[in-house]
This record gives sequence, structure tokens and C-alpha cells, in this order.
Amino acid sequence: MMKLGDIMELQEAIAARRSIRKYEKKDVPEDLLEKLIYAATLAPSGHNRQPWQFQIIKGELKDKIADTLLKKTENIPASTAPHTAGIIKEAPVLIAVYLTENNEENYLYDILSIGGAIENMLLTATSLGLGSLWIGNTSHIEEELKDILHTDYRVASTVAIGYPLQNPHARPRKPLEEVLRK
Repeated sequence: MMKLGDIMELQEAIAARRSIRKYEKKDVPEDLLEKLIYAATLAPSGHNRQPWQFQIIKGELKDKIADTLLKKTENIPASTAPHTAGIIKEAPVLIAVYLTENNEENYLYDILSIGGAIENMLLTATSLGLGSLWIGNTSHIEEELKDILHTDYRVASTVAIGYPLQNPHARPRKPLEEVLRK
């Protein structure tokens, strides 16, 4: 059985995780990427459906996704998507997370399950010294992604991965008293 290793304690990884938007121009070894995908597959899923597949994307294909996102969103006022396109281009790796089920009855479970899988990926990336960014803006090019990636599956989300070139401060969080209902 594959092991993730315990490079960083879980609570440390949770506290240290940041959304990274600047990356070193350095390739990420395949074995580390496979550890991220493996961690994602360990996430709980509604009814154990495991409604996901993952694709590691690099090079020209990754840049084509970035260019497509930029072209489609560059004239949308106040959109963050053009900036995200630049991040995708800079990151050495983009991981596409596919929703492999098309069942309206289980859609909410499936999307929540994919969120859990992505969080496992992000925390594992942090524990391995990698930076990551959970990207929602690729939803602007959902249909184009099907053509670019030659798939009938919906790309639920994407994740940029690489060695961080920044160390952002923790973003403010609501206090526990505000979010915990008693």
C-alpha cells in the first residue's frame, strides 16, 4: 500500500496551508504528484461513490487552458479570471478534477466529496513543501475544457501545484464564537 509519509503533522499542515499564486520555475517530481492524487482518493465520499478522476497537466496543454481562460474572460469587468490564467501559466502543474458521475440525485454528495478530495490534496501538498491553489475560475471555460482535454466528464475544479515563490500571511478568519452555534 502506498504511504504518504508524515513530513508534517496534520494540524501544522492545516495551519500552514496557503493559496499560492507565485511559483518557482521548477518541475514537480511525478512521485510527489502521485502522492497528492493518492491522498485525494482517501477522502470520504457520499455513499462511497468516489465520483472523481484526476489528470496531471503540464506544458503546452496547461498553457492552452490558461490562454483559453484569458481569452474568454479578459473583457469581463472586475473578473479575477484573467489573473488566474496568469497563475495557471506560471504554475508548473495543473491538476484537473473530473466529476465522473452525472446523477442529479447524488450531485450535492458528489460535489462535496470532490471538495474533500481537493482539500486532502492541498494539505498533502503543504506537508510536502509544495504550494497549491484551488481554482474555481476554470468554470468559465467548462465546455472548452471538455474539448481541450478530450473528455465527456465535467471538470469540477482545477488545482495549481508547484514550489511556492511566496509565503503569504494567513488570511483573516472569523472567530470561533461567530461560526460555532450553541
